[in-house]
Amino acid sequence: MTRELPEGRATALKVLYADTFTMAVGFYMLVPLLAYHFLEDIGLTIAVVAALTAVRTAAQNGTMPIAGWIADRINFRRAILLGVVIRASGFALLGVSDVVEVLVVASLLTGLGGALFHPASYGAYAALASSGDRVRVYSKREVISNVGFVVGPVLGGLLSGVDFQLVTLASAALFMLAFVISFFGLPSMHRPEGVAPPRLRTAFLDAPFVRYCLLVAGVAVLVSQFYLVIPFRAGELLPGSVGVGVVYSAAAVVMVITMLPLTGFVNTRLSRPVILALAVALMGCGVAVIGSAPVTATMLVGVAVFVTGQMLAQPVMNAVVSTFAPSTSIASYFGLQGLATAIGSVTGSTIGGVIYSAAGGGGATYMWWFFPAWGAFVAVLFVVIAPGGRQINPQV
Repeated sequence: MTRELPEGRATALKVLYADTFTMAVGFYMLVPLLAYHFLEDIGLTIAVVAALTAVRTAAQNGTMPIAGWIADRINFRRAILLGVVIRASGFALLGVSDVVEVLVVASLLTGLGGALFHPASYGAYAALASSGDRVRVYSKREVISNVGFVVGPVLGGLLSGVDFQLVTLASAALFMLAFVISFFGLPSMHRPEGVAPPRLRTAFLDAPFVRYCLLVAGVAVLVSQFYLVIPFRAGELLPGSVGVGVVYSAAAVVMVITMLPLTGFVNTRLSRPVILALAVALMGCGVAVIGSAPVTATMLVGVAVFVTGQMLAQPVMNAVVSTFAPSTSIASYFGLQGLATAIGSVTGSTIGGVIYSAAGGGGATYMWWFFPAWGAFVAVLFVVIAPGGRQINPQV
């Protein structure tokens, strides 16, 4: 929507960056430890733990289009404030009970809170950044989120050594800190008088954008392999789970250091469809190198190739959404992209698991080559189909 923003646009962006970091630390200090807590501390079965994870994921990703539509109607600031409070209550509840029914409610609140603030936050970034600066802004957002990914698990591990309830309360406190930061630092961004509120169906009936979301789902199929292929191979090449964690932490550090200069360099020289095609091709090649790596050094090269593709894809995809969306429906469009990402992630994880287990583990050989082929296929589609979408052709 055409929003009446104060002159302190740069200040409001800094507030969003602070929100992103605070919530990333709060999320990553808790969520990676939840499964261990449920299994070892509470004694739940693997099936119950998987069901709780599914509740949280479905509550967040399944409702994201509706949550984005709500954010467009009530304004981004209010949606962010409401979302962080709901997630904080869910996180706090996770640490005070070992009753499955209570944990289901906590997981549901955690997911619904994320659904509310996620598209609203991305929409606020789009509203505050100029159209030519959005890729840089979203790149910076991803860098800050990855810093939270590095810091969060360290803090969570330290607190869990004392009492897991401290982890949940600290995580909830960080989300309440994000509430305070947003309450005092974000402009209201009200819809101007006389501008009609958005319709929920707007994004779903936008055929060019739906085609684009199908491509986004195709990218998510590859991104999901990052959390599947690395444990498979790192578990064989490195000693124990610590080695796996080191690989992920190293990948996050690489993204923090190189993302802004890399995206800045590429986005001044290539069009968006070409960047996205290059990104998915690199991710596919990364899977092939990781999967066929005979030694750890080769696997790390594959991780670097994969991460490079991921760094190129994420900020550009977010910038493209804001060029498709009408001014009254930015969060709704981000919500639909979030749903497409979730569908692609579930599909990719399922395909990877099926291929890997097809021959008692021998199917992994096919997996290492299926996903590079998939990356090449999606890359071609980005070049052939994506230019048909609105405003996706111009240079960033």
